[in-house]
Amino acid sequence: MPGQERISSPAGQRVPGAPRTSFWAMQAEFYHRLKVQRSIVVMVLAVAAYLQYYLVNVPIADLSQTTKFSPATVKAAEQVVSFKNPETDAGSFELGFDQPAESQKQRMVVDAYFDQASLSDETVHKLASLGVHAPPDAAAISYLTAAVANGSCTTAVQVQTSGISGQARAAEFSQSELAPSDRHRLLEVRMKGLDSTVTLSSQGTFDAISSASSCKVTLRVGNWQQITGGFVPVVVKVPAGSGYRLRWEAADIQPSGWNTGGPALPLLAFGRGHRQSFRVEEIGVYAAQAAERNRAHDGLVAQSEHKDAPLTVDSLMIGTDHLQFGVSGKGRVLENGSAIVTVNFLETINKYPLIAALFGAANLGLLNWAKSRFFPQPRTTPAEVVPFPKEDGMKNGVEDEVGPEDKAARG
Repeated sequence: MPGQERISSPAGQRVPGAPRTSFWAMQAEFYHRLKVQRSIVVMVLAVAAYLQYYLVNVPIADLSQTTKFSPATVKAAEQVVSFKNPETDAGSFELGFDQPAESQKQRMVVDAYFDQASLSDETVHKLASLGVHAPPDAAAISYLTAAVANGSCTTAVQVQTSGISGQARAAEFSQSELAPSDRHRLLEVRMKGLDSTVTLSSQGTFDAISSASSCKVTLRVGNWQQITGGFVPVVVKVPAGSGYRLRWEAADIQPSGWNTGGPALPLLAFGRGHRQSFRVEEIGVYAAQAAERNRAHDGLVAQSEHKDAPLTVDSLMIGTDHLQFGVSGKGRVLENGSAIVTVNFLETINKYPLIAALFGAANLGLLNWAKSRFFPQPRTTPAEVVPFPKEDGMKNGVEDEVGPEDKAARG
Protein backbone atom coordinates (compact mmCIF):
# COMPACT_ATOMS: atom_id res chain seq x y z
CA MET A 1 0.00 0.00 0.00
CA PRO A 2 1.27 3.46 -0.73
CA GLY A 3 2.55 5.33 2.30
CA GLN A 4 2.97 2.14 4.36
CA GLU A 5 6.03 0.06 4.92
CA ARG A 6 5.93 -3.66 5.11
CA ILE A 7 8.24 -5.50 7.42
CA SER A 8 8.76 -9.11 6.64
CA SER A 9 11.05 -11.79 7.81
CA PRO A 10 13.00 -14.06 5.55
CA ALA A 11 11.10 -17.04 4.29
CA GLY A 12 10.89 -19.94 6.69
CA GLN A 13 12.10 -17.87 9.65
CA ARG A 14 9.81 -17.46 12.73
CA VAL A 15 10.01 -14.74 15.31
CA PRO A 16 10.56 -16.38 18.72
CA GLY A 17 7.79 -15.66 21.29
CA ALA A 18 8.35 -14.22 24.72
CA PRO A 19 9.33 -16.88 27.27
CA ARG A 20 6.42 -17.98 29.50
CA THR A 21 6.66 -17.63 33.26
CA SER A 22 5.85 -20.81 35.19
CA PHE A 23 2.91 -20.93 37.65
CA TRP A 24 5.16 -21.39 40.66
CA ALA A 25 7.33 -18.49 39.60
CA MET A 26 4.25 -16.30 39.38
CA GLN A 27 3.17 -17.43 42.86
CA ALA A 28 6.62 -16.73 44.26
CA GLU A 29 6.62 -13.29 42.68
CA PHE A 30 3.15 -12.59 44.14
CA TYR A 31 4.07 -13.61 47.68
CA HIS A 32 7.29 -11.63 47.56
CA ARG A 33 5.33 -8.41 47.32
CA LEU A 34 5.55 -6.36 50.51
CA LYS A 35 1.81 -5.68 50.73
CA VAL A 36 1.01 -9.38 50.45
CA GLN A 37 3.57 -10.28 53.10
CA ARG A 38 2.16 -7.67 55.48
CA SER A 39 -1.35 -9.01 54.96
CA ILE A 40 -0.13 -12.51 55.78
CA VAL A 41 1.58 -11.20 58.92
CA VAL A 42 -1.62 -9.55 60.13
CA MET A 43 -3.62 -12.76 59.60
CA VAL A 44 -1.03 -14.93 61.35
CA LEU A 45 -0.86 -12.55 64.33
CA ALA A 46 -4.67 -12.49 64.59
CA VAL A 47 -4.88 -16.29 64.56
CA ALA A 48 -2.07 -16.59 67.12
CA ALA A 49 -3.70 -14.00 69.40
CA TYR A 50 -7.07 -15.77 69.16
CA LEU A 51 -5.54 -19.16 69.94
CA GLN A 52 -3.71 -17.83 72.98
CA TYR A 53 -6.83 -16.00 74.18
CA TYR A 54 -8.82 -19.21 73.70
CA LEU A 55 -6.25 -21.20 75.71
CA VAL A 56 -6.69 -18.76 78.59
CA ASN A 57 -10.49 -18.54 78.26
CA VAL A 58 -11.74 -22.01 77.33
CA PRO A 59 -15.49 -21.90 78.09
CA ILE A 60 -17.02 -24.85 79.86
CA ALA A 61 -18.92 -27.22 77.59
CA ASP A 62 -21.01 -28.94 80.26
CA LEU A 63 -22.75 -27.45 83.29
CA SER A 64 -21.28 -30.21 85.43
CA GLN A 65 -17.92 -28.43 85.09
CA THR A 66 -19.11 -25.63 87.38
CA THR A 67 -20.79 -25.57 90.78
CA LYS A 68 -22.95 -22.57 89.90
CA PHE A 69 -25.99 -24.77 89.22
CA SER A 70 -25.63 -27.60 91.69
CA PRO A 71 -27.82 -26.09 92.98
CA ALA A 72 -28.32 -22.44 92.10
CA THR A 73 -29.87 -20.14 94.70
CA VAL A 74 -32.31 -17.29 94.06
CA LYS A 75 -32.55 -14.87 96.97
CA ALA A 76 -35.98 -13.74 98.08
CA ALA A 77 -36.87 -10.09 97.36
CA GLU A 78 -33.54 -9.65 95.55
CA GLN A 79 -33.36 -11.97 92.54
CA VAL A 80 -35.55 -13.57 89.89
CA VAL A 81 -34.94 -16.70 87.81
CA SER A 82 -36.06 -16.80 84.18
CA PHE A 83 -36.51 -20.01 82.16
CA LYS A 84 -36.51 -19.32 78.43
CA ASN A 85 -38.68 -21.52 76.20
CA PRO A 86 -39.70 -23.92 79.01
CA GLU A 87 -41.19 -27.27 78.00
CA THR A 88 -42.54 -30.11 80.11
CA ASP A 89 -44.11 -32.17 77.32
CA ALA A 90 -43.92 -31.81 73.57
CA GLY A 91 -45.04 -28.26 72.80
CA SER A 92 -46.46 -27.50 76.26
CA PHE A 93 -45.47 -26.25 79.70
CA GLU A 94 -47.49 -27.26 82.75
CA LEU A 95 -46.91 -27.16 86.49
CA GLY A 96 -48.95 -27.64 89.61
CA PHE A 97 -49.32 -28.63 93.24
CA ASP A 98 -51.41 -31.53 94.50
CA GLN A 99 -51.45 -33.41 97.78
CA PRO A 100 -53.19 -36.78 97.68
CA ALA A 101 -55.09 -37.87 100.76
CA GLU A 102 -52.70 -40.80 101.31
CA SER A 103 -49.66 -38.49 101.34
CA GLN A 104 -47.69 -38.57 104.59
CA LYS A 105 -46.26 -35.10 104.10
CA GLN A 106 -47.29 -32.01 106.02
CA ARG A 107 -50.81 -31.00 104.97
CA MET A 108 -50.86 -27.55 103.40
CA VAL A 109 -53.52 -25.17 102.10
CA VAL A 110 -52.90 -22.77 99.24
CA ASP A 111 -53.91 -19.15 98.63
CA ALA A 112 -53.62 -17.60 95.18
CA TYR A 113 -53.40 -13.91 94.22
CA PHE A 114 -53.69 -12.56 90.67
CA ASP A 115 -52.72 -9.01 89.66
CA GLN A 116 -54.98 -8.84 86.61
CA ALA A 117 -57.04 -11.82 85.51
CA SER A 118 -60.58 -13.00 84.84
CA LEU A 119 -62.72 -16.03 85.66
CA SER A 120 -63.29 -18.43 82.80
CA ASP A 121 -66.72 -18.51 81.19
CA GLU A 122 -67.24 -22.06 82.44
CA THR A 123 -66.56 -20.99 86.03
CA VAL A 124 -68.91 -17.99 85.77
CA HIS A 125 -71.73 -20.22 84.43
CA LYS A 126 -71.13 -22.92 87.03
CA LEU A 127 -71.23 -20.42 89.88
CA ALA A 128 -74.36 -18.82 88.41
CA SER A 129 -76.09 -22.22 88.44
CA LEU A 130 -75.46 -22.30 92.21
CA GLY A 131 -76.88 -18.82 92.68
CA VAL A 132 -73.49 -17.07 92.84
CA HIS A 133 -73.09 -14.34 90.24
CA ALA A 134 -69.40 -13.54 89.81
CA PRO A 135 -68.26 -10.68 87.54
CA PRO A 136 -66.67 -11.87 84.26
CA ASP A 137 -64.51 -8.77 83.81
CA ALA A 138 -60.74 -8.71 84.31
CA ALA A 139 -59.66 -7.48 87.74
CA ALA A 140 -57.48 -8.38 90.71
CA ILE A 141 -58.53 -11.85 91.92
CA SER A 142 -57.75 -13.69 95.15
CA TYR A 143 -58.58 -17.26 96.18
CA LEU A 144 -58.17 -17.80 99.94
CA THR A 145 -58.51 -21.22 101.55
CA ALA A 146 -59.05 -22.00 105.23
CA ALA A 147 -60.06 -25.07 107.21
CA VAL A 148 -62.84 -24.86 109.80
CA ALA A 149 -62.28 -26.12 113.33
CA ASN A 150 -61.55 -29.86 113.61
CA GLY A 151 -61.63 -30.21 109.84
CA SER A 152 -59.14 -30.70 107.04
CA CYS A 153 -58.82 -28.98 103.71
CA THR A 154 -56.47 -29.32 100.75
CA THR A 155 -56.11 -27.23 97.61
CA ALA A 156 -54.80 -28.42 94.27
CA VAL A 157 -53.32 -25.96 91.77
CA GLN A 158 -52.84 -26.73 88.08
CA VAL A 159 -51.23 -24.25 85.66
CA GLN A 160 -51.47 -24.77 81.91
CA THR A 161 -49.92 -22.36 79.41
CA SER A 162 -50.37 -21.55 75.74
CA GLY A 163 -47.84 -19.65 73.67
CA ILE A 164 -48.49 -16.44 71.78
CA SER A 165 -47.29 -16.49 68.20
CA GLY A 166 -44.33 -14.21 67.49
CA GLN A 167 -43.44 -13.55 71.13
CA ALA A 168 -40.45 -14.81 73.10
CA ARG A 169 -41.50 -17.25 75.81
CA ALA A 170 -40.19 -17.38 79.36
CA ALA A 171 -41.35 -18.39 82.82
CA GLU A 172 -40.10 -16.21 85.70
CA PHE A 173 -40.13 -17.38 89.32
CA SER A 174 -39.30 -15.21 92.32
CA GLN A 175 -40.22 -14.39 95.91
CA SER A 176 -41.27 -10.79 96.37
CA GLU A 177 -41.14 -11.17 100.16
CA LEU A 178 -39.80 -13.49 102.84
CA ALA A 179 -42.03 -16.14 104.38
CA PRO A 180 -42.94 -15.30 108.00
CA SER A 181 -41.97 -18.79 109.24
CA ASP A 182 -41.22 -22.35 108.22
CA ARG A 183 -44.99 -22.88 108.18
CA HIS A 184 -45.25 -20.84 104.97
CA ARG A 185 -43.86 -20.94 101.46
CA LEU A 186 -44.22 -18.19 98.82
CA LEU A 187 -43.79 -18.15 95.05
CA GLU A 188 -44.42 -15.44 92.46
CA VAL A 189 -44.95 -16.48 88.83
CA ARG A 190 -44.87 -14.37 85.68
CA MET A 191 -45.21 -15.85 82.22
CA LYS A 192 -43.87 -13.91 79.22
CA GLY A 193 -45.27 -14.79 75.82
CA LEU A 194 -47.47 -17.41 77.54
CA ASP A 195 -51.11 -17.14 78.61
CA SER A 196 -51.89 -19.10 81.78
CA THR A 197 -54.95 -21.07 82.77
CA VAL A 198 -54.89 -21.66 86.54
CA THR A 199 -57.31 -24.19 88.02
CA LEU A 200 -57.89 -24.07 91.81
CA SER A 201 -59.87 -26.83 93.52
CA SER A 202 -60.28 -27.27 97.28
CA GLN A 203 -61.55 -30.40 98.99
CA GLY A 204 -62.20 -31.34 102.59
CA THR A 205 -64.21 -33.57 104.80
CA PHE A 206 -67.99 -33.20 104.75
CA ASP A 207 -69.83 -32.77 108.05
CA ALA A 208 -73.13 -34.65 107.84
CA ILE A 209 -74.54 -32.88 110.90
CA SER A 210 -74.00 -29.33 109.65
CA SER A 211 -74.21 -30.36 105.97
CA ALA A 212 -71.15 -28.22 105.29
CA SER A 213 -67.64 -28.71 104.05
CA SER A 214 -64.63 -28.34 106.28
CA CYS A 215 -63.15 -26.05 103.60
CA LYS A 216 -63.92 -22.37 103.50
CA VAL A 217 -62.99 -20.61 100.27
CA THR A 218 -63.13 -16.83 99.93
CA LEU A 219 -63.25 -15.76 96.29
CA ARG A 220 -62.70 -12.09 95.44
CA VAL A 221 -62.94 -10.45 92.03
CA GLY A 222 -62.26 -6.75 92.27
CA ASN A 223 -64.71 -5.44 94.91
CA TRP A 224 -66.93 -8.52 94.65
CA GLN A 225 -66.54 -11.28 97.28
CA GLN A 226 -68.17 -14.65 97.96
CA ILE A 227 -67.49 -17.38 100.56
CA THR A 228 -68.08 -20.95 99.43
CA GLY A 229 -67.41 -24.40 100.78
CA GLY A 230 -65.09 -25.55 98.05
CA PHE A 231 -65.81 -28.56 95.79
CA VAL A 232 -66.34 -26.17 92.84
CA PRO A 233 -63.15 -25.78 90.76
CA VAL A 234 -62.33 -22.17 89.94
CA VAL A 235 -60.55 -21.52 86.64
CA VAL A 236 -58.69 -18.23 86.24
CA LYS A 237 -57.44 -16.84 82.92
CA VAL A 238 -54.16 -14.90 83.26
CA PRO A 239 -52.82 -12.96 80.25
CA ALA A 240 -49.14 -13.07 79.39
CA GLY A 241 -47.03 -10.65 81.42
CA SER A 242 -49.42 -10.48 84.38
CA GLY A 243 -48.09 -11.87 87.65
CA TYR A 244 -49.70 -14.16 90.19
CA ARG A 245 -48.60 -15.51 93.57
CA LEU A 246 -49.04 -18.80 95.40
CA ARG A 247 -48.88 -18.93 99.18
CA TRP A 248 -48.68 -22.26 101.00
CA GLU A 249 -49.51 -22.58 104.69
CA ALA A 250 -49.31 -25.68 106.88
CA ALA A 251 -52.78 -26.80 107.95
CA ASP A 252 -51.55 -28.22 111.25
CA ILE A 253 -50.26 -26.01 114.05
CA GLN A 254 -47.45 -27.56 116.03
CA PRO A 255 -47.63 -27.05 119.80
CA SER A 256 -43.97 -25.98 119.95
CA GLY A 257 -44.42 -23.45 117.15
CA TRP A 258 -42.55 -23.11 113.87
CA ASN A 259 -39.00 -22.01 113.18
CA THR A 260 -38.43 -18.72 111.35
CA GLY A 261 -36.59 -20.54 108.58
CA GLY A 262 -36.63 -23.97 107.04
CA PRO A 263 -35.34 -26.16 104.21
CA ALA A 264 -36.42 -25.79 100.61
CA LEU A 265 -39.33 -28.05 99.70
CA PRO A 266 -40.22 -29.62 96.30
CA LEU A 267 -43.82 -28.37 96.23
CA LEU A 268 -44.28 -28.08 92.46
CA ALA A 269 -44.57 -30.91 89.94
CA PHE A 270 -44.16 -30.41 86.18
CA GLY A 271 -45.87 -31.90 83.17
CA ARG A 272 -48.62 -34.47 82.83
CA GLY A 273 -46.50 -37.06 84.60
CA HIS A 274 -45.98 -34.80 87.65
CA ARG A 275 -42.20 -34.91 87.29
CA GLN A 276 -39.68 -32.81 89.17
CA SER A 277 -37.87 -31.79 85.95
CA PHE A 278 -38.49 -29.86 82.74
CA ARG A 279 -36.46 -28.61 79.77
CA VAL A 280 -35.36 -25.08 78.89
CA GLU A 281 -33.27 -23.35 76.25
CA GLU A 282 -31.72 -20.77 78.58
CA ILE A 283 -31.70 -19.98 82.30
CA GLY A 284 -30.89 -16.65 83.91
CA VAL A 285 -30.66 -15.45 87.51
CA TYR A 286 -30.92 -11.65 87.61
CA ALA A 287 -31.37 -8.86 90.10
CA ALA A 288 -35.08 -8.26 90.69
CA GLN A 289 -34.77 -4.58 89.73
CA ALA A 290 -32.45 -5.09 86.74
CA ALA A 291 -33.71 -3.70 83.45
CA GLU A 292 -34.35 -6.16 80.64
CA ARG A 293 -31.55 -4.73 78.47
CA ASN A 294 -28.97 -5.01 81.30
CA ARG A 295 -29.66 -8.60 82.26
CA ALA A 296 -27.12 -10.09 79.87
CA HIS A 297 -24.33 -8.14 81.59
CA ASP A 298 -25.52 -8.43 85.18
CA GLY A 299 -26.44 -11.94 86.21
CA LEU A 300 -25.82 -15.66 85.90
CA VAL A 301 -26.87 -17.16 82.55
CA ALA A 302 -26.73 -20.75 81.27
CA GLN A 303 -27.29 -21.32 77.54
CA SER A 304 -27.87 -24.68 75.89
CA GLU A 305 -25.40 -25.77 73.23
CA HIS A 306 -28.16 -26.38 70.65
CA LYS A 307 -31.88 -25.74 70.54
CA ASP A 308 -32.38 -29.42 69.79
CA ALA A 309 -30.49 -30.34 72.98
CA PRO A 310 -32.00 -28.15 75.73
CA LEU A 311 -30.88 -27.97 79.33
CA THR A 312 -32.73 -29.95 82.00
CA VAL A 313 -33.95 -28.36 85.20
CA ASP A 314 -33.68 -31.35 87.53
CA SER A 315 -35.45 -29.76 90.49
CA LEU A 316 -37.09 -26.56 91.70
CA MET A 317 -37.56 -26.21 95.45
CA ILE A 318 -39.07 -23.42 97.53
CA GLY A 319 -37.59 -22.22 100.79
CA THR A 320 -38.68 -19.51 103.21
CA ASP A 321 -36.16 -16.98 101.88
CA HIS A 322 -34.84 -18.49 98.64
CA LEU A 323 -35.48 -20.74 95.66
CA GLN A 324 -33.19 -23.60 94.68
CA PHE A 325 -32.86 -25.35 91.35
CA GLY A 326 -30.40 -27.71 89.74
CA VAL A 327 -29.53 -27.83 86.04
CA SER A 328 -27.71 -30.33 83.83
CA GLY A 329 -26.81 -30.53 80.16
CA LYS A 330 -24.39 -29.28 77.51
CA GLY A 331 -23.94 -25.52 77.33
CA ARG A 332 -21.97 -22.50 78.43
CA VAL A 333 -22.32 -20.24 81.46
CA LEU A 334 -21.93 -16.45 81.59
CA GLU A 335 -21.51 -14.54 84.83
CA ASN A 336 -21.86 -10.76 84.57
CA GLY A 337 -21.22 -10.99 80.82
CA SER A 338 -18.04 -13.11 81.05
CA ALA A 339 -17.87 -16.80 80.22
CA ILE A 340 -17.00 -19.18 83.04
CA VAL A 341 -13.85 -20.98 81.89
CA THR A 342 -12.04 -24.20 82.70
CA VAL A 343 -8.28 -24.59 83.22
CA ASN A 344 -6.01 -21.69 82.23
CA PHE A 345 -3.53 -23.48 79.95
CA LEU A 346 -1.03 -20.63 79.92
CA GLU A 347 -0.79 -20.72 83.70
CA THR A 348 -0.21 -24.45 83.44
CA ILE A 349 2.52 -23.95 80.82
CA ASN A 350 4.29 -21.39 83.00
CA LYS A 351 4.74 -24.03 85.70
CA TYR A 352 7.22 -25.88 83.45
CA PRO A 353 10.33 -23.75 82.64
CA LEU A 354 11.39 -25.60 79.46
CA ILE A 355 7.92 -25.49 77.88
CA ALA A 356 7.51 -21.86 78.95
CA ALA A 357 10.88 -20.96 77.36
CA LEU A 358 9.95 -22.66 74.07
CA PHE A 359 6.57 -20.96 74.08
CA GLY A 360 8.19 -17.57 74.74
CA ALA A 361 10.79 -18.14 71.98
CA ALA A 362 8.01 -18.92 69.51
CA ASN A 363 6.19 -15.71 70.42
CA LEU A 364 9.41 -13.69 70.15
CA GLY A 365 10.20 -15.16 66.74
CA LEU A 366 6.70 -14.36 65.54
CA LEU A 367 7.02 -10.74 66.67
CA ASN A 368 10.47 -10.35 65.07
CA TRP A 369 9.10 -11.71 61.81
CA ALA A 370 6.24 -9.20 61.92
CA LYS A 371 8.67 -6.39 62.70
CA SER A 372 10.86 -7.29 59.73
CA ARG A 373 7.88 -7.13 57.36
CA PHE A 374 6.53 -3.80 58.59
CA PHE A 375 9.82 -2.09 59.44
CA PRO A 376 12.44 -3.54 57.08
CA GLN A 377 16.06 -2.50 57.63
CA PRO A 378 17.62 -0.48 54.73
CA ARG A 379 19.97 -2.54 52.59
CA THR A 380 23.69 -1.62 52.79
CA THR A 381 25.45 -1.33 49.40
CA PRO A 382 29.27 -1.49 48.97
CA ALA A 383 30.97 1.85 48.42
CA GLU A 384 31.80 2.64 44.78
CA VAL A 385 35.52 2.98 44.06
CA VAL A 386 36.15 6.16 42.07
CA PRO A 387 39.59 6.40 40.30
CA PHE A 388 41.70 9.41 41.09
CA PRO A 389 41.43 11.84 38.13
CA LYS A 390 44.54 12.68 36.11
CA GLU A 391 45.82 16.23 35.83
CA ASP A 392 44.72 18.23 32.83
CA GLY A 393 48.25 18.67 31.67
CA MET A 394 48.70 14.93 31.29
CA LYS A 395 45.74 14.48 28.97
CA ASN A 396 45.89 14.24 25.18
CA GLY A 397 49.68 13.97 24.98
CA VAL A 398 50.37 17.10 26.95
CA GLU A 399 52.81 15.11 29.01
CA ASP A 400 55.15 14.92 26.02
CA GLU A 401 55.44 18.69 26.00
CA VAL A 402 56.59 18.95 29.57
CA GLY A 403 60.11 20.21 29.86
CA PRO A 404 62.98 18.38 31.53
CA GLU A 405 62.87 20.70 34.50
CA ASP A 406 59.22 19.83 35.14
CA LYS A 407 59.91 16.10 34.87
CA ALA A 408 62.74 16.43 37.31
CA ALA A 409 60.47 18.27 39.69
CA ARG A 410 57.87 15.49 39.49
CA GLY A 411 60.58 12.90 40.16
